[in-house]
Amino acid sequence: MTIAAAIPAFNEEIAIGSVIARAKQHVDEVLVIDDGSADSTAQIAELMGATVICHEQNSGKGTALRTAFRWAQLNKIDILVTLDADGQHCPDEIPQIVEPILWQQADIVNGARFLKGHSVDVPKYRRVGQEVLTFATNMTADVKLTDSQFC
Repeated sequence: MTIAAAIPAFNEEIAIGSVIARAKQHVDEVLVIDDGSADSTAQIAELMGATVICHEQNSGKGTALRTAFRWAQLNKIDILVTLDADGQHCPDEIPQIVEPILWQQADIVNGARFLKGHSVDVPKYRRVGQEVLTFATNMTADVKLTDSQFC
């Protein structure tokens, strides 16, 4: 099975290199979707050995993820793991995330950062926004997610 990591990125030149380096330890290929960055995100990603797709202008994480899913289909990727470029998602947890898929126990696995409460690494303004979005997602989709933004 071919496993790839997709990393949507916007102006993440500080963290992108380490996220790629750590992800490469667990996947066959790393894709970075540079979503209109004005810094060196794309160049650093290329230097780190990632495949890079550049959007000319910032179109948002959703558009970057759609680009990643299309790329995965075209390249016949069996498992696609998505990570944040700022290091909020731990690439070392990739084996745990893909295990249920490899064992054919799941088709999709969604990680959850907040099952044991909020991380002190997430700024308060982001936590509030995440909680509002998760609440709205749970209400409109009739699901019980703990973190609607973890994808």
